[in-house]
Amino acid sequence: MRLGRKKNDPLGKYVDLAARDRQVLQALVDHGADLSAPRHVLHFLYVESEEAGRTAATSVPAWEASVKPPVAGYDTWSLVFERQGYVLTPENVKNDAARFAAIAESSSGIYDGWEASV
Repeated sequence: MRLGRKKNDPLGKYVDLAARDRQVLQALVDHGADLSAPRHVLHFLYVESEEAGRTAATSVPAWEASVKPPVAGYDTWSLVFERQGYVLTPENVKNDAARFAAIAESSSGIYDGWEASV
């Protein structure tokens, strides 16, 4: 038993997450989200080339991926993975962050985190 936890804390079962993942979850809760409800989730990566983005985009078939060219002043391509109707269980949040970070690393890219609808 963990002492000092709030009773009925919506983040109580999300204890083994990276600080930035907990921040996203806290922001969702602060805006009234029920974390057990399905929602639209996006993960953001940046890669060096269109080819790297297209290759990485095929690595997680359950997620829809889009590759976008660099915006003015930048040289990295954007890769966005998204999924509708997804539940942010503690396991999903932890596994997805690790999965997309690994994809970015294997593509010589950067994982920039995630967001979800309230």
